Amino acid sequence: MNNAVKLLLASAMLLIAASCVRRPLEDPNEVVTVQAEVNVQAVANVTTHVYNKYIPTPDLNTDMMRVLIYDPGTKKLITQSFISSKRIDDDGNQVLSGSLNISYGTFDILIYNFDTPTIHVSGENNEDTILAYTEELPLSLRTHYLPTKGDGDGSDEIAYNYEPDHFIVAHEERLRVSPHDSVVVIRTEAHTIVDTYYLQVHVTGIEYASSATAVITGLSPSNYFGRDERTSNPIAAVSFDLRKSRDETYTGENKDVLCALFNTFGKIPDVSSNLHVTFNVIDTGGNLQQMDCSLDEIFKSEDAVERHWLLVDKVFEIHKPENPDPSQSGGFQPMVGDWEQIESDISL
Repeated sequence: MNNAVKLLLASAMLLIAASCVRRPLEDPNEVVTVQAEVNVQAVANVTTHVYNKYIPTPDLNTDMMRVLIYDPGTKKLITQSFISSKRIDDDGNQVLSGSLNISYGTFDILIYNFDTPTIHVSGENNEDTILAYTEELPLSLRTHYLPTKGDGDGSDEIAYNYEPDHFIVAHEERLRVSPHDSVVVIRTEAHTIVDTYYLQVHVTGIEYASSATAVITGLSPSNYFGRDERTSNPIAAVSFDLRKSRDETYTGENKDVLCALFNTFGKIPDVSSNLHVTFNVIDTGGNLQQMDCSLDEIFKSEDAVERHWLLVDKVFEIHKPENPDPSQSGGFQPMVGDWEQIESDISL
């Protein structure tokens, strides 16, 4: 090899060396940001279709959500996290966000609010078995809401459970996350899976009512929310206190009603579940007065289907007790007596 060729080769090697830059290999980023927008703009009797503006509405705020990641093939839980960074977007919706350590692949993502006092969650290791439910009422509360119920009357066939809080869920199926070396943002929208209904009955003799409750049977006791399926066994009942109010749409002078908002996992779909309500009133004599009513046809009405209004068209006649007991009027109709002036010295 002559000297000219050697010189050319040496120059080429120098140029190649000068053009090379040593760069470390970058591992794919395993951080994903999850943003869940809580959309509660169309919740009947809470944010829309409010029949009685004097009834307090349920709380739809949440400060923490649980994020579950599932394998879409096996439905098994892969990992989980909690998100609690909260802001309000331009539409007034809550948006909760946080980080999740996943790499890349195809996942099912299930998110729900983690700050519900009454709702319990079980079966979370599998997407098909994760269940939201409420516990049964203790005997003391069952006696309060079911004053005539007892052993042997068929009530054991019904689950008398706590009323559920609003349970806000987002579900994304077969979500593809590609390999990434920067943060990936997953955006999803969460909605409540609990219904709020308004119940009302026209009454006479409301001045004789000391307290009042209602029990509605024929409802769903829980929800397999990983597959969005309300359960129907056992048939559930919800129990709640009633309020005194007025409905100006009634003709005539008497516009008195007993009413309430209540939460439920919902009517069992496409099943005849014997929907039924029992109104219980303790009168000013300490006596129990009741009225039973079927809700099967009421639940089929446009008011119930479109607006979740259960407007009972029967009149509950509360009779004047023969021997009124003044002590029975305190809980439902609080009274304030004259002030008693007390003077004394206070040592400092």
